[in-house]
This record gives sequence, C-alpha cells and structure tokens, in this order.
Amino acid sequence: MRTMFFEKCESIQIDGNEYIISNGAMVDMWNCKEAICEIYNYLDDGTMEMNLTFETFTSWKKDLIKFCKEWDKLYVKHIKGTYPEMNGHHTKAMLPLANLVEANVNFHNLENMEKNKKEY
Repeated sequence: MRTMFFEKCESIQIDGNEYIISNGAMVDMWNCKEAICEIYNYLDDGTMEMNLTFETFTSWKKDLIKFCKEWDKLYVKHIKGTYPEMNGHHTKAMLPLANLVEANVNFHNLENMEKNKKEY
C-alpha cells in the first residue's frame, strides 16, 4: 500500500538517485489515493454522528460499501500493474536504510553476547 503514496510527478529524487515514474503508474496511484480520500471524507463528513438513524443506516451502509468496492477494484489494479514497478523503486531507495537497521541489530546482538559471556 505504501507505493500508492508516492507524489504525482514524472520522477522522484531519493538520496540523490532519480527514479522515473511512468504515466500509467502516476494515474493509477492517484486514482487509488482519491478513492481512499473519498472513503475518509464520507466517514468524516460529520453527518454520521448527526443524521445517522435506524432509518438512514441501511442507505449509509450501502454507500460506504460502494466506496469500499470502488477502492478495492482500483487497489487490485494497482497491485497487478503498478505495484511491481513502484515497489522496485521503493525497495532500491530504502536498501541503505534496511542495511543500516540490520547492521545495528547485529551490533546489538553482539553486545548482548559479550555481556552474557561467562568467564570460567
């Protein structure tokens, strides 16, 4: 899901490296973000607390399900089409950070081994 939140531009700079974003990926990511915002706005518009009654609940629920299904349709398209491209960019850009975290964990484990080492 994180790949949907890249900004809408032709390329992105991360740590001095430029990653090209295809036009199809930009449109696909924008559509997914827009669908999520529609769900959020529908839930956050204030009418839920004020006007939601036993009589209006069914129609409110149908509309919410409609928004969720639309997002699901767009997200499945994103996973099948855009995700591999954008995930490749994300993975490559975050590799130095992942390596640093792994090195820190290994150093922490080494320190713990030294602390727990018993001298005979």
